[in-house]
Amino acid sequence: MALSDYKSALVTGASSGIGAATVRALTGRGLTVHALARREQRLQELADETGCLPIVLDLRDRDAVYDHLAAFDVDILVGNAGTGRGMEGFLSASPEDIETTLNLNVLSLLHVLRAVLPGMVKRRRGHVIHLGSVAGLYPLYSVIYGGSKGAVHSINQNLRIELMGSGVRSTEICPGRVQTEFFDASFDDAKKAEAMKEPGIEQLTAEDIADAIVFALDAPRRMNVNLIEIQPTEQTFGGFTMAPITGGG
Repeated sequence: MALSDYKSALVTGASSGIGAATVRALTGRGLTVHALARREQRLQELADETGCLPIVLDLRDRDAVYDHLAAFDVDILVGNAGTGRGMEGFLSASPEDIETTLNLNVLSLLHVLRAVLPGMVKRRRGHVIHLGSVAGLYPLYSVIYGGSKGAVHSINQNLRIELMGSGVRSTEICPGRVQTEFFDASFDDAKKAEAMKEPGIEQLTAEDIADAIVFALDAPRRMNVNLIEIQPTEQTFGGFTMAPITGGG
């Protein structure tokens, strides 16, 4: 079941970055794409550009998620919405940072999946793509964000087991540093946000990640791409590593 066999997709976190790049890639392949995010103006601009169908929705509103998405018959789910609040350090994180990150990165991901997945299983056709992170695979100075992405990794590993025999595929994409607005939204301190962007490294682009998503979707039916770990060439672990905010390492 290659990408040409799919007709529709739902992309969360679609108003910028990886989500917007994925919407462009999938509409460019002729799919009907439902683009979901909170920022209405950004979504409308993306709709004007690509022809996607905008859905203005806060995924932390559980009831709204089920009310809007439970009846969706989509072939592809790209769960991209996420945040990194609390990355400045666990001891300096606010209770709100903890709840915001876990609610969006874990609970909302599960509720969207629960709303959309039954239709895929019923039709025996579909593909779930979740955006994890290398922070969910390795210890990277991020208790809250890393913990949430570790949960995403475990969810996807177990989802593969539950989907055996259903005809539905699932893939986790785990990027390293990507040029997006992620750190600007994650940090209140602009200097710390800039420090996290690794100015000495040529970072990945949102389009790089969208290309990886298309690769997984376009694989033949016999092939499930379980996980793609993708980093900038000059970023790795065990040698050159990402330094914490406070320096060192």
